Amino acid sequence: MRWRSLLFPLRVIVSGGLLIYLIWRADPAKIWQSWKLADMRLIALVLVLQFAGIALSAAKWWVLLWTRGQRQPYSWMLGAYLAGQFANNFLPTTVGGDALRVAQLGRRMGSYSQASASVFIERLTGFLALSLIACLALLISYINVTGTSLVTTPALRWLTVGFALAAIAAMVVSFIAPRLQQRFGKWLPEAARRPMQRVADALADYAPQGRWLALVLVMSLLFQLLWIVIHVVCGWALGITAAPLLLYAVMAPITDILGLAPIFVNNLGAREVVFTLYLSQVGVPPETALALAFTIFAVRLVVSLLGGLVILFGGADLSAARAPRQDALSTEL
Repeated sequence: MRWRSLLFPLRVIVSGGLLIYLIWRADPAKIWQSWKLADMRLIALVLVLQFAGIALSAAKWWVLLWTRGQRQPYSWMLGAYLAGQFANNFLPTTVGGDALRVAQLGRRMGSYSQASASVFIERLTGFLALSLIACLALLISYINVTGTSLVTTPALRWLTVGFALAAIAAMVVSFIAPRLQQRFGKWLPEAARRPMQRVADALADYAPQGRWLALVLVMSLLFQLLWIVIHVVCGWALGITAAPLLLYAVMAPITDILGLAPIFVNNLGAREVVFTLYLSQVGVPPETALALAFTIFAVRLVVSLLGGLVILFGGADLSAARAPRQDALSTEL
């Protein structure tokens, strides 16, 4: 508990320190000038694309439930997803977006472990797609197939590959969880064996099979590709025309992967460092790179405000997310 109480201030210090340093080096006046020249029509398009991405993720979550006989209204699931986005971006860390979704769905289904498993698989498949795109983009840039040479530090390359392998391993474990429980469960104490059995059963139950697995993975890939397109359009809105598409395909996934490190708040700091590093390779000045990073973050915040409306009008109960559940599986990824 003492470590957890210190973690959030540490994250604030790291993210805030990086932001202050980068903004100071780039000059706030120049960053503001880059914003003033932004094409607001393209920014409006980006807001629509961001909402479409959330709607696609909610649809993937709906498919995962539908394949297991849970017929939840899509409109309700979209509202729950938006509420989760709002919780992630605006509420204290004790009320996580995943925890909120688990609480709301668990009350409707009557099983918090199954609700948690569905959210876990939804997040896991998304991260798997993100990792595959990042590795493919790194491979293409490394062998220079397109003629575009991008400098990527070895540390970032290995970090991306490591997270990709971790996502694949987690997916495999989800499929074989019952077998692992059957083989190794006897070595665990009774206090840990029962909850692990519930988690194993729930994960195995919600891991898609066959054509459903293919559909879920395709939807995950579409979402991640849409996320890259959002980066590209934001770059165009700020007048960044020299950056090739491959650079965005490398930069966007690595940003999200690096942001998973528990030293950042909402990816702040990680996004700005990666954008500055990568865009400098094609002659984009630091102030424009930071303006792009802040624009993408602002787009996420604006669209997630829709989740605040869901909560305001009674579509989500925040108190349920704070209550501990004995059979809930942690979905933090």
